[in-house]
Amino acid sequence: MVQNLSRYDSKKHPMKPINLFLSLFFISSLLLAQDITNDSPATETDKKNELKLNMLELLVMPAIGITFEHFINPTSSYGVYGFVNFGLDEGYRYEKFEIAPYYRIYFQRQDKLDNKGLFTEVFSGVSAGETEFYDYNFQTNNFGNLYHQKYVGISLGVTLGYKFVNHSNYAFEIFAGAGRFLNNQEIQAYPRIGLSIGKRF
Repeated sequence: MVQNLSRYDSKKHPMKPINLFLSLFFISSLLLAQDITNDSPATETDKKNELKLNMLELLVMPAIGITFEHFINPTSSYGVYGFVNFGLDEGYRYEKFEIAPYYRIYFQRQDKLDNKGLFTEVFSGVSAGETEFYDYNFQTNNFGNLYHQKYVGISLGVTLGYKFVNHSNYAFEIFAGAGRFLNNQEIQAYPRIGLSIGKRF
């Protein structure tokens, strides 16, 4: 009788792009600690919306991740993130698609408040995907049956990042975070990382 079965994921996703991104993220964080921002005082912008494309997901997976953001005031915003995966055997995510509304808070000096700089956001997502995994017997060190699972998950998560905005209202973001599924399924969590470029309007 087989006992102590655990599930082992059979897909081997490359981790080098993630390691590269994390290295860039920490290096950028060190640079941002020196307050490399626009030195002129900022006021509340007359541009109330922003549209961004996640270039990291586009290049690594390939996938398209688009974010719409609406500014409530100079320190907060809300929006929605949409994700479509065109290569399930590549990259670092199993989801075919995701829709995730979010709320974001910015942290800047009083004279530079303009929906930029250091931020954190909380998001809730609905996504669908599929994965394969084996049952594994630790007593015999053998793999069991191969299972294929399609799922629809509801998740909660948080991200931390930094946004640059130039005088022409072009924006660049670097961020990292994770979401965790609330329903019971084989995939329990997923990353939310990116390098996004966009425009305010």
